[in-house]
Amino acid sequence: MYSVWSTLYLGQDVEDYNCYLSEKSWKRVTNEIITNRMFARVIKGDKFWICALGPPVLTETSSMNSIFIPQWMLEQIHCNGDGEELEVEWLPAEVFDESTKIVLKSQNTTFHCEEIQDILSYELTKLAVLKKGDTIKVKIKDVSVEFLVQNLEPASVVLCQGDEVTLEFEEHSRPLTPYPFEEMPEFLSSVDETPVEPSAPEVVVPAKERFNPWRNKDFKPNVS
Repeated sequence: MYSVWSTLYLGQDVEDYNCYLSEKSWKRVTNEIITNRMFARVIKGDKFWICALGPPVLTETSSMNSIFIPQWMLEQIHCNGDGEELEVEWLPAEVFDESTKIVLKSQNTTFHCEEIQDILSYELTKLAVLKKGDTIKVKIKDVSVEFLVQNLEPASVVLCQGDEVTLEFEEHSRPLTPYPFEEMPEFLSSVDETPVEPSAPEVVVPAKERFNPWRNKDFKPNVS
């Protein structure tokens, strides 16, 4: 069991895609399994979130089993991030199937961005693991954009490895606001707008078909 804290408690400038441990805990976890990238599966009831382990951080907490996770991730599993004790399972990158198709739907707005393919490819690689049905936050030109993970292939949980990403957007209903959504001024957030349902942008990543025992099933890794 780990004490789960929001990264807000760190008081440090850290990446908003990773979870973090103290140096001692980080060494213990990374020495247990040989892999090029480690992931934490944080479980609360019937919900779970998977996030990549970032570099070790300095922390004042005396608990060996404290983990720091971005607040937006914790919200997905209804965790406050104030030290709640939760089960954390450590998984190597090798247990995940590489993505062959990703379908995302913007939850904030649709927009045009000439570099969207390169930006999204880079940001998804940093996020690394996607789970069908999750809502993710991706930084696009300093704006936090929410996307619903509508569909994934070949499994319900996939690994993004920085392959070329192809996106398609329908005509945008309003321009991309220069403000991060969580800091949007009141005079903008109060404007009465008729919602426009965007079509799902598709991210297509070519990859070789290979056997995956979790394909079309719930994610139940066996790493014993």
